Amino acid sequence: METRKRLQKNRDALLEQYHSNLEDVYSLQDTLIRDILPSVTDELELGPEAQEWAREWLSDTSSIFRISRRNKFTRSFSLEAIQKNLLWRFENLWPVELPFPIPTVHCLPSDIRDPFGRPILVVELIPVGEALDSQKRFLIRAFEQLRLHLKKVYDLSEDDPRPPLQYVVLLDLRQLSFQSINIDFFTWTVREVVPRFPGMIAAVFMLNYSWTHSGLWAVFKRLLPETALSRIFFPSSKDLIEFFTPSALPQDYGGSLSKLSLLEDPIHPILPSPGVPEVMASETSTITPPLIPSVTASWLSPTSLLNPFFGYPVSASSGNGPPSFLHGRRRKRDLVRTLLTLFWMRWHKHITFGLCLTLLMLTLKLSLRGKLRRKFIFSGLV
Repeated sequence: METRKRLQKNRDALLEQYHSNLEDVYSLQDTLIRDILPSVTDELELGPEAQEWAREWLSDTSSIFRISRRNKFTRSFSLEAIQKNLLWRFENLWPVELPFPIPTVHCLPSDIRDPFGRPILVVELIPVGEALDSQKRFLIRAFEQLRLHLKKVYDLSEDDPRPPLQYVVLLDLRQLSFQSINIDFFTWTVREVVPRFPGMIAAVFMLNYSWTHSGLWAVFKRLLPETALSRIFFPSSKDLIEFFTPSALPQDYGGSLSKLSLLEDPIHPILPSPGVPEVMASETSTITPPLIPSVTASWLSPTSLLNPFFGYPVSASSGNGPPSFLHGRRRKRDLVRTLLTLFWMRWHKHITFGLCLTLLMLTLKLSLRGKLRRKFIFSGLV
């Protein structure tokens, strides 16, 4: 199978780079923790908790390896890139928040891997509106949660000569259409988020791809680098089963595992339920960040992907209970405001264009009327 040969070749090349540069990566980490972290601490006036959080990331050998690889293992370039990434992380990921379910991303159970021992993600693409700040923030934290899980998998296999350094992704396009895609949000993700978490994806298998998606692909492939395009595959059902085998696929995609919704998901935390003591909740949590500061109550945007009452603002108390309406009830004015916001998000370009065109035509009409009036006055005088 051509797909298997290509992925094995890529995997072997990655492992060769890993073993050839591992000592340099360790040395780079020592320099980062010894020299770079203190300078960042002084620059941002970091407290002990923030320093420990930064040290945890700098100690993530697999992440530092992937960033170094992106910079051709050139030490000076890698140091500069990692320092910039660290500053970006403090701007976008600090303070740490509790892990949360990612509705459209599922990780298959820990004992289920692809033929080369890598964890498998199933990502269901859904329509996304305008690139709102809440959706951007949600996506950044989702990437960080995936990084933490991949770090955990790597740490458990660090002595293995072939540790898992990347995910394999099954990308389900069933719910996606050309009309529902937000190109600006996709472009922002590729340019602003993916470079902060480089090299985490070994391959992407497009599922439920049809002729209706060909137009989307024609747009997307212009936005992706050549290295990313070489890792994207469009398998038939037979090819998919042949590569992964039925024992590594959910029933949703022709495998012999349970349905995706019934499978254990190692990246989704078990959040405490109302009335469950904090001690018991901490014991049942499947993901524990290295450091979790106290989190105060916050609010969710009416259009947030995390909002269970879409259309109404709600307050969220970081695990102390279910979200509740921000104003205590469903207010019609909040729903009307959300509908107007969504209408503007969907049609503002057309409305702006129409207004500009109308203004231009009005200006031309007035200008023409002025010229005719001056011509009439001039002819009368003559």
